Amino acid sequence: MKQLLITGSQGRIGQQLAPLLQAAEYTLRGFDTTSRNTLFADQRIGDLRDLSAVRAAMQGIDAVVHLGAIPSDFADGEAVMQTNVMGTWNVLQAALEQGVRRAVVFSSINAQGSVKGFWPVLQLPIDDDYPHHPMTPYQLSKHLGEEICRSFSERHGMVTLCLRPAWVTHNDHYVHPNFGTARAVEIWRHEYWAYVDVHDVCDAVVRCLQVEGILHDCFLLAAADTLAHLPTSELVQRYHPEVPWPHIPPETYLAGHPFRSLVDCTRARERLGWQPTRRWREASALAL
Repeated sequence: MKQLLITGSQGRIGQQLAPLLQAAEYTLRGFDTTSRNTLFADQRIGDLRDLSAVRAAMQGIDAVVHLGAIPSDFADGEAVMQTNVMGTWNVLQAALEQGVRRAVVFSSINAQGSVKGFWPVLQLPIDDDYPHHPMTPYQLSKHLGEEICRSFSERHGMVTLCLRPAWVTHNDHYVHPNFGTARAVEIWRHEYWAYVDVHDVCDAVVRCLQVEGILHDCFLLAAADTLAHLPTSELVQRYHPEVPWPHIPPETYLAGHPFRSLVDCTRARERLGWQPTRRWREASALAL
């Protein structure tokens, strides 16, 4: 039985992840700035910016899932950089000192700067090789977090696997106007209508904890379809007609899947065996 440290354990993903990992016979320790519930029998309260607190939480740990962050483009930039960048360095440094050899670190599609509309999209579909141009403190913090992970892997041989989810959703979202409406098409155009269900995100975490033969890599996570009611070809023609498709023609990419996501998760499929299983169309039909 392996002992896992989950930072940001009180967040939505941490709370969804806890029972799944417990069922897989992991022993869990949570680390967060608050303790609101009892899903984690061993819940430590602390701040990622406090290296001594992170060191104490890391004692006796076999692997770490690093979720803790300030996930906002609108929060105080200094706090975002301190928490997300130095917090990530503190987690990996404490792990190194304690002999922890594997870290699953939550990045974001924002690490690329490919979403939010701060910079024109360079190419479609958006994949893990998309050129980075982070434009906000949050985007920059996630990009730098990935670089910290890469450096710990290359210098110290620590396994660091970074997950880049799109907007993380759950069943309650799928009956909301954010899905399948004209309003959603307009509002989410700079996110390329991408989302990923929290259950699929948790599945990716488990796969990262178990996969062998990868020292460091980063993986986009998105549902197989868009959140829009319009076919993807129509979305592209309406909003991104001049964007190049350098690696695959759009008609080939969309063949047999008219609502296919513009976020291409091929790397997660090939290296982790991960496939998104949840789609808002099925979930919203069940909720009605």
